Amino acid sequence: MLLILAFIDGLFFGLAIKKGIASAILIIIAFIIAWYAGFAFVPKLSPSQIGSSISSFVSSHIAMVPKLLGLTHSVSFSIVLVLFIIGLGIGIWKG
Repeated sequence: MLLILAFIDGLFFGLAIKKGIASAILIIIAFIIAWYAGFAFVPKLSPSQIGSSISSFVSSHIAMVPKLLGLTHSVSFSIVLVLFIIGLGIGIWKG
């Protein structure tokens, strides 16, 4: 039952990631069009500010990954992780 749940969870996460990436791209396109049209609600951010905020976010959260993977039941955890990653891939691909 746990293996099925891990696979389905991976499918849902993959679908959410794909939809989130599409939404982010559409928001960026909307900001570019609004900036070109001269609307005042567009935030004044430079690409270097966006890049530095993304890199600081990723570097602060990537440090938590080894703590999450340090489990004692490594064989059962690896099977669940493999099924989750397969579900994630299928969710991104077919979502």
